[in-house]
Amino acid sequence: MTAEPRDAAEEAGGRVIGLFLDPPMAIARVGASPEPLEAYRWALDENPHRGVQTRVVPAPTLVAEPVDVLGQGPMRLRVETPGHVTFKDAEGRVKPVAPFFELWARVQRPSGRIEPQPVTAAFLARHGSGLDALQFTVVAANRKAQARTKRAADAAIARIVFRADDYARHMLEAVSPHTEGEVPLVRPDAPLPLGHVQTFAPAPGTPSPATRLDQVRLRFTPGKGDSFGPPEASQAVASPLAPGDFVPHVTEYGRIHQMTRPENRILSSDSPWLGYSFGADDSPKWPTPMDSYDGARIDPGHSWGLIDDTCDLVIEARVAIAGQLLTAQARAFAGPPDFAPDRRPMYSIRDELEDRELPPAPLDPDTTPAEILDLFRRIFETASLVNLDQRRHWALSGNAWMHGARNKDDPQWDEGLAPRLGPASMRREDAPYADLTPDYTPGQGATLAPRSNGSERLPYTTVVQQVHARMADSPVLAAFLSRRPDRVRDLVRPPFGWVAELPAHPGLTPPAAVPVGRHHAAGHEPAPRGPLRFRDPRTLADTSYDMRMPPFMRHSMGVPLSVTRRQYDLLMAYLDKLESDPAWRAQAAGLPEEDA
Repeated sequence: MTAEPRDAAEEAGGRVIGLFLDPPMAIARVGASPEPLEAYRWALDENPHRGVQTRVVPAPTLVAEPVDVLGQGPMRLRVETPGHVTFKDAEGRVKPVAPFFELWARVQRPSGRIEPQPVTAAFLARHGSGLDALQFTVVAANRKAQARTKRAADAAIARIVFRADDYARHMLEAVSPHTEGEVPLVRPDAPLPLGHVQTFAPAPGTPSPATRLDQVRLRFTPGKGDSFGPPEASQAVASPLAPGDFVPHVTEYGRIHQMTRPENRILSSDSPWLGYSFGADDSPKWPTPMDSYDGARIDPGHSWGLIDDTCDLVIEARVAIAGQLLTAQARAFAGPPDFAPDRRPMYSIRDELEDRELPPAPLDPDTTPAEILDLFRRIFETASLVNLDQRRHWALSGNAWMHGARNKDDPQWDEGLAPRLGPASMRREDAPYADLTPDYTPGQGATLAPRSNGSERLPYTTVVQQVHARMADSPVLAAFLSRRPDRVRDLVRPPFGWVAELPAHPGLTPPAAVPVGRHHAAGHEPAPRGPLRFRDPRTLADTSYDMRMPPFMRHSMGVPLSVTRRQYDLLMAYLDKLESDPAWRAQAAGLPEEDA
């Protein structure tokens, strides 16, 4: 038998079968400083004097520096670990988060094994190509106005194409696509600046196995965080009400503020985005919530015609190797600065993707307790940022409007409902959900607005933070979960059910019940209780706000927020084990099994 012939690329070490960008998706954050934010990671601080806290810890950071000693020409990268992380520069400007994207190749070895290799100038040369043949296409778009007016001419789009060895900054200057007779929101003579992208010259020296500074990298630096509008966007009134509340239009009932700087009043006055109102007709509204544009809360809800410089970005790399065109894509999303970087979100994009793509999390006595503890700590960290008094007032007022209550201040309008949806929420009448809060706030009655005083300005916020701070301690949380599993089941808001778990006729038949006792130890019968059910997004009851965790918080879809289905199922399974299995209880409490 003779060996199969191999081509030159395979003899050189393998065949290139694909490209990919790492990470495939990244979050950028706007900032006016020319200095990008240093890299950092989260670490847990369990100092007994400070309590459990998340800390920001500096991490190795890629720093751009000019190749030329005079500071001109292309930039290259070096690695350093800063002594500390500063989120603003010396002039008080917010530093942007500017992510890098590394280009990698999938190489198939003669043995058939596929492995990743960094794409460098030397790698491309070995495979008969070069940096001058590697092309990037970057498309950045802000479609916030288009999503509401449904007009492509109200989008702002930038598209640039450049070679990997073109190390200049490539500005993302967006304009509105339009045909003859259409009025573009963003004119070609006054583009919307959405930031810039850049590649870097290979750094000299021996490549580091940890960070290849000769690898092809693209960096996206987002915009400054500015707002832009038409010439009319000069001054406006700020509503003194909570988000979601509306009042009839009157003159100067709120603080007068400047909407945009004069140099940013570059958008068209003739676009329908200026004066748009989400309540103008009965057509289905998308995106949700629709009242999230400037002007929506000032009656009659007309848009002031503003957009910002956040955007979504699509990056594509393409190169021909051995007669085959190879491509890779990645995405970036530019959002606002993180105003609390040392507080972790309870619900991240990672959680969302895992909820959609991964199977249920396995129950494991070695890993599940740590996962549940981390989930609760993240919930508590998120709750510590919320003005619960304001959120409660806003949510309960909205409940009254949705349910058609004659008087939203009437503590009895929701009598018979559980949990309570009106002023009795979080009060003693809200049993079994309200437990500690009524005792900790004896001066509060069944009212929408809190009864604040000099020593207790935010009573509900203060109580929740005090209770949550204790629960962030692992022994305290483990003891609570073991001792009162039904209390936890009641307190955590269930997620929406899957489509197969929802009834064909909403309201006539309830959604599927949450499985309780499925993971009980053998021989242990679940305690009798009423069925706990998943929520149905089509019913009024399941889209109303209440005190269940996370209390009164709104999802981006405009409905009450919950943990993900994957998180919730793991929590329910863990409670089953703690309720019925002495070995799990003993491990949670740090006791011998016979004492659990």
